[in-house]
Amino acid sequence: MVPNTLVVIFFSLSSLCLAGDIILDSNKDACRVYLSCATCITKKTCTWCVTKSRCTQQACGNDNVIYPSDVPALMSGPDFCPRVDESKPVTIKSGAKEILAVKITQIYLYMAFTPWKCKITLKGKEKIVPAVLIGDKVYCEVMEFTNDTEDPSIEGSVAVLWDYNKSFDGSLPFKICRCDLDPACKACKL
Repeated sequence: MVPNTLVVIFFSLSSLCLAGDIILDSNKDACRVYLSCATCITKKTCTWCVTKSRCTQQACGNDNVIYPSDVPALMSGPDFCPRVDESKPVTIKSGAKEILAVKITQIYLYMAFTPWKCKITLKGKEKIVPAVLIGDKVYCEVMEFTNDTEDPSIEGSVAVLWDYNKSFDGSLPFKICRCDLDPACKACKL
């Protein structure tokens, strides 16, 4: 006869991640402070988990992983980072309603089926608007851009978000001109 035995195993986990990888102590993961893929992979001990949009020293589980450039892997180096692919500023006439189009690169297939948004930063404030991905461009919902300051122009930027809050590296700069104060502005001549 086999005696009835109860074996209890206790273990502690700091967190359990979405794709099934177990992080034993996320407080000791120094890579978590890096919020962009390109910055993350400049550190030799860090990797970028694309689906989680997170920098980590831990395993990424069932995720696309981007490694530092010096690691001999299929996806190593900043060229594989999801990012805004243009930096030429857009010039907008104050009072105009515009649909901003932001070209992006390194769009992984599963990203296309998630919600898209644009985070517009202007005068120290952020506004998030719905967007749509068509090809390699994200089109932000139409928005009125106004320069209500005494400055001839003000500058802002638009960042791209996928899956509600995951950010592509970089942003597209824009400038809003007041034509009464800066008639030579490119947007005022259209």
